[in-house]
Amino acid sequence: MRRTIQSLVAAGMCLLAAGNAMAVTRTCSSATTLDALATCIRTQMPGAASQGFVAPSAAEQADWRSVVRQMLGGACSFALPASLASVAQVRTFTDSGNGKGYCLLMEVLDADNDGKVDRGWGTFVVNAAAQRMVSHHAPHPATDSTTENEAIGVFRGTDSRSFLMAGAYRSANTVPSTCQSSYEEADAAHNVATMFHATNLELADYYGTGPWWAIQWHGMAADTCTAAEVYLSHGRNVTPVAGDKIAQLQQNMLAHHPTWSLQVPGSGACTQNGTDNTQGRLLNGVAADSVCATAATGYSGRFLHIEQDPGFRSASDWTAAVVETWPVTPPVPAAPTGLVATPGKKKITLSWSASAGATGYSVKRSSTSGGPYTVIAAGVTTVTYGNTGLPSGATYYYVVSASNAAGQSADSTQASARVK
Repeated sequence: MRRTIQSLVAAGMCLLAAGNAMAVTRTCSSATTLDALATCIRTQMPGAASQGFVAPSAAEQADWRSVVRQMLGGACSFALPASLASVAQVRTFTDSGNGKGYCLLMEVLDADNDGKVDRGWGTFVVNAAAQRMVSHHAPHPATDSTTENEAIGVFRGTDSRSFLMAGAYRSANTVPSTCQSSYEEADAAHNVATMFHATNLELADYYGTGPWWAIQWHGMAADTCTAAEVYLSHGRNVTPVAGDKIAQLQQNMLAHHPTWSLQVPGSGACTQNGTDNTQGRLLNGVAADSVCATAATGYSGRFLHIEQDPGFRSASDWTAAVVETWPVTPPVPAAPTGLVATPGKKKITLSWSASAGATGYSVKRSSTSGGPYTVIAAGVTTVTYGNTGLPSGATYYYVVSASNAAGQSADSTQASARVK
């Protein structure tokens, strides 16, 4: 009887404790910039030796990949699959600093209300309007101090396409990875049973053979490579050849920071080549089911592995060089709209609405409605133009086109006026 009462009391205490630990969702709603978002997410990740990382099942990884694909395709307002619906959230996020909108996928469930999310699955952000097909990754947030803020800052500052952040400290679980036993299972750069790796699988499938790049931003101790403060590789210990992005990035970085010791393979300055990085192996051509144990024998150039001493991890230091390494050709501007022709004494004044991305305009004229038109002014940099010296009583017909480095737009709709 006493044991029965004790059991009931114990059960009651457990129920009371469970009732006090109400599940919450940790959405980082107070974060108004991408940098603040990365900081908030870092603070609520499973910490070192917490045993808080939960490896996702194959079905959960497949569902996560389906969400990533929809985001890359420009969608953001859709229901998550059932396996993710209570765990994660997909929503739009507007950065108050630049006013741009992003699509955000992040883990939010804290079922035991301990201040940490329950699985350590991570975060993915897409800028659907971006033309720079570079994905910036932080595989070791918190452990490689500030690299998550660096990666998201470069993503934001370079108008790149996506950002990926692992969801737990690399040492969150103390059990070895079944992928690479010399690393622990929460280490996103050395495991495949993670949403970090699943996202890379989907990125590779989504882009296929099209041009895109993944940059992993890592941190190393100041004494790891004494001959290099920053070390760039393609995940292979191979001297870069002409045209390799790491060679271009090195050159562009040194133009901005000539005193930095910034090295690449072949210099003998460092051994941090990322050759056992599972995403590096994947993007360098190793089959997805072999990346745990098989090293790459070549490199695609799509994967960049950047190791940095503590004092070299500021996003602002990298932004200009990344933009220069991955230049974007702007789209041809749309045809100008709202063309108005206003008559005056021996002149006609034209005005129109600006075309996004245009660097100049060409004004074309005809004495016949519908053309053919002759260019009377090219390289006009304003949205007005005065056509002077015209004979009184004549009627003229005008169109305007916009141009930039990518080419020239179609003509605007016609406007006409009779000279006074």
